[in-house]
Amino acid sequence: MFKEVSKALTRADIAEIEVNLGFAFPEDFVERYLAYNGGIPAKPFFYSEEEYIEIEVQVFLPLKYRYCDIPIRTAEEKYLLFKGKSSLMTAYFPFANDYGANPICVNLKDGGVYIAYMDLGKLEDRCFRRLAESFRGFVEALSEDSIDD
Repeated sequence: MFKEVSKALTRADIAEIEVNLGFAFPEDFVERYLAYNGGIPAKPFFYSEEEYIEIEVQVFLPLKYRYCDIPIRTAEEKYLLFKGKSSLMTAYFPFANDYGANPICVNLKDGGVYIAYMDLGKLEDRCFRRLAESFRGFVEALSEDSIDD
């Protein structure tokens, strides 16, 4: 399902991150990260008919332990960076990027998955677009094929 994954995580690793950041991840998010700590998805396309949106996921960020040969921040580092830029980001944990460098985030309040369009100017509510009701729903909806193929 993923290639170029980072070093495997333990529940203790995830618990440490949760304590450091002051919140708990949704269980479906934890289960996926125990199986794959980030990675390049074999099925990178996500399409939402309700939202009329298709995105291509470039990479799922590792929670901890950077990739050896990919110069990319961990999800924890990216969360702290974004949180410092906007208080809105305290409710969104970035776990992936699309090819436009827009973060794909799990909402820490409702468990939904959102994309944050960073090129819309100042980060505000209108920059966030809901993609899926849950992390599991987002991952299960990924496809090998674009709707344009």
